[in-house]
Amino acid sequence: MGASASNQDFTERQKDPGTGPAILIADDDPAIRLVVRHRLEADGYRVEEAVDSPSALAALRTNRFDVALLDIIMPGNGGLEVLSAAHPDTVRTLIIVITAASTMNNAVEAMKRGAHDYLTKPFANLDLVAAAVKRAVEIGAQAADLDRLKNEVNRQLVGGEIIGRSPAMQEVYKLIGRVVTNDATVLLSGESGTGKELVARAIHFKSARWRSPFVAVNCSAIPHGLLESELFGHERGSFTGAMERRAGKFETADTGTIFLDEIGDLPVELQPKLLRVLQEREFNRVGSAETLKLKARVIAATNQNLESLVAARKFREDLYFRLRVIPIQMPALRERREDIAELTDYFVSKAVQEMGARATTITPEARVKLESADWPGNVRELENAVMRAALLAPGTTIRADDIELTRAAGAGAGSAADGGGTLGDIISTRIAGWFDSPGGEEPRDLYHRLVAEIERPLVELALKRAGGNQVRAARMLGLNRNTLRKKITDHKIVLTKFPPA
Repeated sequence: MGASASNQDFTERQKDPGTGPAILIADDDPAIRLVVRHRLEADGYRVEEAVDSPSALAALRTNRFDVALLDIIMPGNGGLEVLSAAHPDTVRTLIIVITAASTMNNAVEAMKRGAHDYLTKPFANLDLVAAAVKRAVEIGAQAADLDRLKNEVNRQLVGGEIIGRSPAMQEVYKLIGRVVTNDATVLLSGESGTGKELVARAIHFKSARWRSPFVAVNCSAIPHGLLESELFGHERGSFTGAMERRAGKFETADTGTIFLDEIGDLPVELQPKLLRVLQEREFNRVGSAETLKLKARVIAATNQNLESLVAARKFREDLYFRLRVIPIQMPALRERREDIAELTDYFVSKAVQEMGARATTITPEARVKLESADWPGNVRELENAVMRAALLAPGTTIRADDIELTRAAGAGAGSAADGGGTLGDIISTRIAGWFDSPGGEEPRDLYHRLVAEIERPLVELALKRAGGNQVRAARMLGLNRNTLRKKITDHKIVLTKFPPA
């Protein structure tokens, strides 16, 4: 058997192959291969053999094996080099090193290079080898199940995909990649519809907390009188209507993530309590003296300028800095128009798959119409427009006439000079909807909201016209250069977007 095997890169035995997990035995000693093979086949494993380093690496790279028994000293570069070449990103097989050279250096080096376990020859008891293989198979199966579960959770619970390859979105992706490895508090800023909750979910489900709950709270949608109980929970009888103890959102989140959306609307009287939670990592239910530990990560989001609210004494400065440990600014859709084509294709496909839309393609004229619109509602508004067009288009192609834009969204296609009215008229039309708050509540902080919305595009336009020269841009705006620099920092304006003319 040894002579014939030595003339093959890899010998696959068909006799009684078994139906269980696949095991590779890589050893140049035919006697070792024979006895180990017979012992493993007795447990129902499917066993294949490799006789040298090149054939062992070739076999591992097929990813057909659950576990491999790999000898350190073999013809070729040896087992340690095979370990190094079998990188875990490309080879999923768990590798158990076997060797007669049982030195500490070999053991340490093997584990450093990614070995799962280490066995020494000669084998006094083959049952110990079989037990090591069984443990490795079980661990590999658990890891595979975990990967499948995590991928399924990501698909089902993240709630969508973050689409876009623009420089602005690349910066967001980089920040997501950095924050998933730690538990720092994150503050997401940006206009409504830019995908702040989607990013919060991505941070959660790509972090080590993904198996724990993701709990979202909209601070502006819950009546102020109930928000404290909603966040922190309450004891029975702590207030009228409290018929039983109830856990709050911080408690429900457990070791997961709590997402505080519209944090700028948090009532002033609750802000000190949230500050204490972030500082001390503990809280109390309403009406309880019991102190509970905060285990969850906190991610907050706002479409308001919190610095302006701080200046107006409507938001605590110390709370602002506690929330803004890692700030992420979500770009408006008009600031990343290069992503509209990819977003459009994604939403058309979504309409087909989820709603049975007939339209599967879109004309160039329709794309121009979409890409020239202003989209004050950002990605959410684009999604609604594209989905509506895909569902209502008379044929299989979406034409420009099939796309219905709101007056505000279509502002990019016209101007005051085209009959759209004065700048004041345009602003009045644009902000009219701000006075219609959900539930008939009186709107708040409209002045600061308007300043925040106008200031960034004004500064960016001045920088563009000045070819990135901050001195010239400051002169155009009538600002001190230091003031301009502060506004560039506050609005997270990317200066590389304005190359010298």
